[in-house]
Amino acid sequence: MIPIIDLHCDTLSKLSSSPSAFFLPPEKAQSHVFLSGLCTSDVLLQCFAIFTDLYEPGEETPVSHLLKQVSCFRTFLSEAPETLAPVRTYSDILTNKEQGKISALLSLEESCLSEEVLSLLPTLYSLGVRMATLTWNYPNLLGNPASDLTLSLPQDRQPPSFLADVRHLHDGLTPLGFDFVEEAERLGILIDVSHLSDAGFYNVAAHSKKPFLASHSNARNICNVPRNLSDDMLRVLAEHGGVTGLNLCEHFLVSAPSSAEELLDALVCHARHIVSVAGIDSIALGTDFDGIPTNAAIPDVTCLSRLERALRAAGFSSGELDKLFYQNALRVLKECLPA
Repeated sequence: MIPIIDLHCDTLSKLSSSPSAFFLPPEKAQSHVFLSGLCTSDVLLQCFAIFTDLYEPGEETPVSHLLKQVSCFRTFLSEAPETLAPVRTYSDILTNKEQGKISALLSLEESCLSEEVLSLLPTLYSLGVRMATLTWNYPNLLGNPASDLTLSLPQDRQPPSFLADVRHLHDGLTPLGFDFVEEAERLGILIDVSHLSDAGFYNVAAHSKKPFLASHSNARNICNVPRNLSDDMLRVLAEHGGVTGLNLCEHFLVSAPSSAEELLDALVCHARHIVSVAGIDSIALGTDFDGIPTNAAIPDVTCLSRLERALRAAGFSSGELDKLFYQNALRVLKECLPA
C-alpha cells in the first residue's frame, strides 16, 4: 500500500463531545476517520482541523470551542500513545514513522477566533497548530471567503460582536490578514487558502515567502464552484511550491447528484486536470472527511485504496501516485514546518 498524507479532516469537530468514538471498531464507527481505519489504510500523517463556525448560535465562545477540540485531539493521542503521535516539527514526522506511529498534525479551519487574532497566534502555535485556513465561509477580520453565505443566513445565525461590521471588507486580505500571513509563516504555521476568495488567494501568493497550500480544493474547470481553484490559481500555487489536496465532497466534484462510480470517475478527472495544468508535483490529498456528507465511492478512510486503484487504472504511474498520496505534501511540510 502507498503511504497516505491527508491534509484535511473535520473529525475533531464531529467527535469533540465523544472522543472515545474515535477508538470504535469499523462496524461501529461514527466518523469517516477512526483509529483502526488509519492503521489499516497505511496513513502516514493525518491533519486534524479545528473547525469553528463563527455564526453558530450557542454559549461557547470561538476560543472555548477551539479548546474543546484541542482537548479531543489530546484524548486521541493519550489513549493511543503507541499508535498516534503529534507533529510539531518536520523531524517529528520522520521519528514517528521510524517508530511505526501515525503522525497527527493540528490545523485550523477558520483562523479569526477573536478580535485579538494576531496576538493569539503564539498561543495557537504553542497548542500545536501548524496549518491555518484564513477564513471559512464568512468574512472575518483577515479577509473574505470564496463565497459569502451571510446573505442567506437564518435570523438566528448572527456573527459574534467583533465581526458585526465585517461584511464591508474589500474582496481580498485586510491589512491584518497580511500581518497574519507574515507572522504565521515566521512561527512555522503553514498558510491554507482553501475557503479563501480569489482576491485573497492572489494576495497570499504575492505576499507569502514560503509555499502555501489549498488543503481541500478541486479544479474549477471541472466543477465550477468558488471553493475550487481556477487553472491560473492552480499554476500560481504550483509556482510557489504548493499543493492542492483533492477533496471528496460531491458538491466540489460534480454539478449534479452522482453514483459511486461517477464520483470515482470525477475524482480521477479532477486529478488528471490538476496534473495537466500544474504538474504532478502540485497535487495531494485533502479528503474533508467528517466535514462533508459521506462520499458513496469512498465512504471512509478504509476505502482510500479505491482511489489509488482508479488512478492507477487511469494511467497514473507508481511514482506519480507516490507523489499524490504523500510525497508532495511531505515536501511542503518539510519546507514550512520548524525543522
